[in-house]
Amino acid sequence: MKMTYDDYLGQAKILAKAGHNRSDVLKALRTLYLLNDGDLNPKDELGVLIADIENGKHSKMFQTL
Repeated sequence: MKMTYDDYLGQAKILAKAGHNRSDVLKALRTLYLLNDGDLNPKDELGVLIADIENGKHSKMFQTL
């Protein structure tokens, strides 16, 4: 089954809730991206999520109270 943007986002949220910072989450997502040959598919949904996190779209996910 192919994972969607929302599936990957859910995984990223789990990592963030577990206390991992933005850098750790991006590192994990980039590793997964390369293992899945995402660099061969420019429209890969995981690549889009990585770009969104890098550009601050999901910054609330990493804010602490």
